[in-house]
Amino acid sequence: MSYLGIIAEYNPLHNGHLYHFNTSLDITQAKYSICIMSGNFVQRGEPAVIDKWSRTLAALKAGFDLVLELPVIYCTQSAEIFAYGAVSILNSLNIVDYLSFGSECEDIDILKKIAYVFANEPEEYRDILRQEMDAGNSFASSRANAFMKYIKGDFSYGDADNIKSILQSSNNILALEYLKWLIRLKSPIIPVSVKRIGPDYNDQNIQDGNFASALFLRETAKNHDWEILSHYMPPFSMDILRQCINSGKAPVTVDNFTSAILCKLRQMPLHEISSIIDVSEGLEYRIKKAASQSGSISELIHNIKSKRYTETRIKRILLHSLLGMTKSSLTPPEYIRVLGFSEKGRQVIHKIKESCVLPVITNMSDYKEYKDERFKKMVAMDILATDIYVTAYSKEQDRTGGCDFLKGPVMV
Repeated sequence: MSYLGIIAEYNPLHNGHLYHFNTSLDITQAKYSICIMSGNFVQRGEPAVIDKWSRTLAALKAGFDLVLELPVIYCTQSAEIFAYGAVSILNSLNIVDYLSFGSECEDIDILKKIAYVFANEPEEYRDILRQEMDAGNSFASSRANAFMKYIKGDFSYGDADNIKSILQSSNNILALEYLKWLIRLKSPIIPVSVKRIGPDYNDQNIQDGNFASALFLRETAKNHDWEILSHYMPPFSMDILRQCINSGKAPVTVDNFTSAILCKLRQMPLHEISSIIDVSEGLEYRIKKAASQSGSISELIHNIKSKRYTETRIKRILLHSLLGMTKSSLTPPEYIRVLGFSEKGRQVIHKIKESCVLPVITNMSDYKEYKDERFKKMVAMDILATDIYVTAYSKEQDRTGGCDFLKGPVMV
């Protein structure tokens, strides 16, 4: 009896996701499947196109037995922190046998070798990385350059072009972080890599066949082009997306929060902006000035970004400011939040409650029983994230707060 874990956003769930899930089950022959899923905001520093309960329903209809929420403090971070939060939660369950992820690289042994360096950070590698960062490069670029200089043409990693490709591909980067944290946490979970098919997550172009990027699907959903979407999404997932749009609850985009973000930044003094996660090196001055001179999110991002601070990083910073995420907010996972489960999933929840050292929350009102301040702060951030998210809905009656208390787990 084995358990498969998958970390996902499903923003929205499409044919590529279904392929990955089914292939993972075939490879591992796992009896139970657990999804760690982002809540109402995602890693690119944006709101999810539809709410977390709707995406949970899609995951359960795809075949998952249990969906657990990744706390928002991890959802909107760099690949490193996103992976840390998700892998830590999976590891804390003490029942998961496999972690499956999609990657552009088919050779998991090469991924493991690279991840070993990232996990242990030899002194020579750290020195090179510091030099690259001091040159004003982004972290991703600095790390790729530092690694290539560190291995000095060691062909046991493969040829140089292949390694460069691995270090620059978005899914590989996330896969390396998953592997790094499995190493650092000394986790017994076995990693499984599934070759990614179809276009990259951020590709706006269609791929021949039945696969398209999540970005393309989100853009297509704005135009309500269901004929196109039907080629790239499972029927149940497209129906869920259509229901959300027809009810005025989707698509939610970062532009829905333009006024809230600009108001927040214009109100915040410099020392508060400097405490936001990912703000460093005096960037608070640039943010403060841009907030006064910008009238839209796209203009605000344009006025802040630089060689060092990419557009995605800026979007995360803006979202962190809106949600009140400061550097002191980053703590280890404090709880397990159940978003939904199947009949088989009930058994998994019972097993987790026996094996996991963290409290398992199925009813959000139960969190009030816990007195730990870090626990309460992390939960409160999830509640606030939902309360802010629903303000983007078109109907006034749907914008009221407290949804996390009013909605129980999704059951199928």
